[in-house]
Formats: sequence, structure tokens, C-alpha cells
Amino acid sequence: MTDDLHLIEAAKQGDERAFDRLWARHRDKVFKSLLRACGGNPETTHDVLQDALLNAFKALHQFRGDANFATWLYTIARRLCIRARRELDRFYSLDDPLNSEEGKAILRQLIDQYSQDPQALAIENDLRERVQRAVAELPDSLRPVLQLRDMEGLSTEETAKKLGLTQAAVKARLHRARELLRQKLEVYLRDE
Repeated sequence: MTDDLHLIEAAKQGDERAFDRLWARHRDKVFKSLLRACGGNPETTHDVLQDALLNAFKALHQFRGDANFATWLYTIARRLCIRARRELDRFYSLDDPLNSEEGKAILRQLIDQYSQDPQALAIENDLRERVQRAVAELPDSLRPVLQLRDMEGLSTEETAKKLGLTQAAVKARLHRARELLRQKLEVYLRDE
């Protein structure tokens, strides 16, 4: 992470090689995460990732460091993927894992649809509250796993160490937490 911060600062100062190193360091991880979100199509995923690279390069000065670079890049790519899927008359499916980036993407997608509509803020706030409430209602055995993996971006191994669990237990609990969260949000989204 410290190396990323140095590379980001250098890239912000115009060092294109630093940005290339950042890109090389994170592109495979982002590609793998994005592949399912883009409908499992490697060509579409590659195209979206290339667009994300250009957008990230142009917007690098806006990167505040609130998330790690890979998460920020994934968020940009995820937004582009949703737009690409929308153009192909596909709909976002709640069957995809619902993690923080995807949850944010759902919020952004809903907001984009109503962007100039005065109801957009009300929808965004209501959905954000429902997501927070749904996470808070998760059982104590599931909530920390979801928060560490999906909200803080820790790996399965890091989460397991932090919580004193096996990696298999983390995966099982994460799957169950996502499923419960998905069920709670599906009811809300279906009613809209």
C-alpha cells in the first residue's frame, strides 16, 4: 500500500511510468473481479478495463486515498461495466455478490437513472439507510466478516487472521451474510 501511495503521488505529478506501474500491479486483480460483473465475457471485460484505465488516468488527481487504488480502479471499471451492460439491454442481477463496490454501483445506477430528478437524493438516502440497516441486522457471527471483506477490502486470509477463523469459515460466513443482505435488498428493489 505504501508503494502505491508513492506511485500515486508520482503519477499525480505527471510521471506516466508510475501510473503504468500502478496499472500493471492491479489490472489482473481488477480484471478477475470485474469478469463476472461484465457477464463473464472476457472481451467486454477487457474493453471496460481499458476504458477504466483512461478514466482513472484522467481522474487520478481526484483520488483522495480513502480506499486503496485497486478498489478505486474497480469502482470506476464497475460503473463502466454497468453502463456497457445497460447498453446491451441487460439488467444488473442481484445474483452477483453484493459487496461494497457493487452496493455502491447499485446506488450510483439508481442515482444515474434519476440524476436530474429531485427524487434522486431521497432515493439515494433511503437506499443507503436500508443497506446500513440490513448490514446492522446481520447476526453478530456474520456482520464482522462482511464488514472486513466487503467494506474494508481485506482478503479472505487477512479476515480469517483478524477474526481468528479458518479461511473456509470466512468464506462460508461471507456467503451467508451476502445472501441475507441480498434477500433484504431484493424485497426493497422489487417494490420500487
